Amino acid sequence: MTAHPTVGEIVAITTTDSEPLLLVCRSTDEHSTGVLLADLATETLHRLRASEPDTATRRQLAQAIGRTDDLMSFTVPATDCALVERDSSRPGPFEGGDNGPR
Repeated sequence: MTAHPTVGEIVAITTTDSEPLLLVCRSTDEHSTGVLLADLATETLHRLRASEPDTATRRQLAQAIGRTDDLMSFTVPATDCALVERDSSRPGPFEGGDNGPR
C-alpha cells in the first residue's frame, strides 16, 4: 500500500470534474480533511507558497488553518486524492493518485 496524504500537502480531489485543490489539515489512513485553496486569503496562499511541503512550518500552518471556524472543511477518502505537490521524503504517488505535479 502506498502512502496517504499528510498534513501540509496539497492534493486534488479526483472525484469532481474540476479537481479542486485541497490543503490537507488532518489525515487518517482512510480520509483526509482540509480546506480548498480557493477559500484561502491571499496572504495565507503566499505563506503556503513560501514554505516547503515537508517542513514543520507548512504542517503548523495547515493545522492552524484547519482549526479556524471561518473556512468550510472537506473530508474525502484518501483514494480520491491526487498528488499536486510531494513531500520530498516520500517520492511515490498516493494510492489512487497520479505521479507528480501538474
